[in-house]
Amino acid sequence: MVKYLLTVFGNFESERMCKDLAVALTPIVDSPNLKFQHTKGVLIFHFATEVSKNEVYDYVLGLCYGITETFILTELTDNVTVSLPKEIKEHLLDLENIGKDVTMKIDINDIEWDEDDEDEDFVASLLEQHNSFIKKPSLDQILDKITSKGYQSLSEFEKDILESYSKN
Repeated sequence: MVKYLLTVFGNFESERMCKDLAVALTPIVDSPNLKFQHTKGVLIFHFATEVSKNEVYDYVLGLCYGITETFILTELTDNVTVSLPKEIKEHLLDLENIGKDVTMKIDINDIEWDEDDEDEDFVASLLEQHNSFIKKPSLDQILDKITSKGYQSLSEFEKDILESYSKN
């Protein structure tokens, strides 16, 4: 299992919005807890997963579409240094324990999903389950991006949506 820090930059208007994003991340989380911290336009998530880094990236890209274009996904290793207030750092970096006074946490055991779902295209099925969190670009938006920046500028998420439009 690989541990990740996900730093998302944006205008997060409420604690509810932060928790909604955290809940949307839970299907790819294999650690006992998903920890996160919100402050002044920055959300920091810490979780562990067995999902590949590319799939995690594509999943997060889909979740953030229409909310923010800016995030950093990095593997948490001994080479990563984090500077946070002591109590926040202790909470955020401890995936095994829930914590006492910090409310910004998600206990993975409290999240319900279908455990029988062993679809090979795991991330695609998760994206379908969480459509309420994901804003899909319109065909016009994708074509405008191709016109202004070229096809190579499309994310895998946008390419998949373009392909789905072509099938209709």
